[in-house]
Amino acid sequence: MSEENRPTIRTRVPLAVAAEVETLRKAMKGLGTDEAAIIRVLTGCSCNQRHVIAEQYHKTHDRDLLKDLKKELSGEFENVVLALMTRTSDFLAKELEHAVEHKNGEAIVQILFTCDTPEVRAIKTAFRNYDDDTLVEELKDELKGGVFLDVAVATVTGHRSEGFCEEVSKNVAKAIFHGEHGVNKDEVVKAFSSLSFKQLKGIFVEYYKLAERTLGEAFDLVYKGEEKTNMHALFQCLNNRHAYLASALHKAMAGPGTKDRDLIRLIVSRAEVDLLNIKEEYFKMYNKTLESDVKGDTSGDYKKVLLTLLKPNY
Repeated sequence: MSEENRPTIRTRVPLAVAAEVETLRKAMKGLGTDEAAIIRVLTGCSCNQRHVIAEQYHKTHDRDLLKDLKKELSGEFENVVLALMTRTSDFLAKELEHAVEHKNGEAIVQILFTCDTPEVRAIKTAFRNYDDDTLVEELKDELKGGVFLDVAVATVTGHRSEGFCEEVSKNVAKAIFHGEHGVNKDEVVKAFSSLSFKQLKGIFVEYYKLAERTLGEAFDLVYKGEEKTNMHALFQCLNNRHAYLASALHKAMAGPGTKDRDLIRLIVSRAEVDLLNIKEEYFKMYNKTLESDVKGDTSGDYKKVLLTLLKPNY
């Protein structure tokens, strides 16, 4: 029932920090910028290692690496590089603040419901750097009251277990099914915010046996408007995270224009987690590679850095 997460970016061992510092300084010193060198260094190591490089850069040259990068780069390429240079909890907190402010339920799902409890707590703490309100206050202020808001708040304030028990799957599925139209909202909130992702998949299997439809299909019958959209997205994410994120990437590039913020967030935030899994699901779902769509929707150094993040650095 579980699948091992496979990233494209791993911690590089050994990492020649001093050499990488000099490569970056040379890339930005004097006339012109060596964007290829910047891409090579920053995509060749983990987020934590980039911060080690930044610290050594300051010690060696008495310069702020982030400020130098901002000065030299521009456009969406700059946005990718700055995302790479931001600690994951800070980056996702900033993205979550934007998603909540714009009432973007799908982005909220992609951030909050793909994280375990320690990651959610780190995002919750970092959120105060970007908003005067706490994350819970902001969720309550910006989102309409309903089951999606209740699940989000309970996820932020609670603890998600890590275990799995077949009997729990059967009991919780029954509890959810014994509600209006086969959906007990209180039981949904409790299960979706506190049970392990593996346990939830087991519940979905048992629910289907009882209802002869998926819980996602039941949500579509019970909810309307934004609530329906958000709860459907939440079910899809919890049921098959990699396929859901693959569809989110496809949606970011489908039709006229590119949803660059979504594209950058998804690729950067999943690169050290499960981007290889997502790439495989993308191919299964759309019969083409994620790389091919990124090539068609982006250009220049923006395209180059995204394509490099899609390739394993090991």
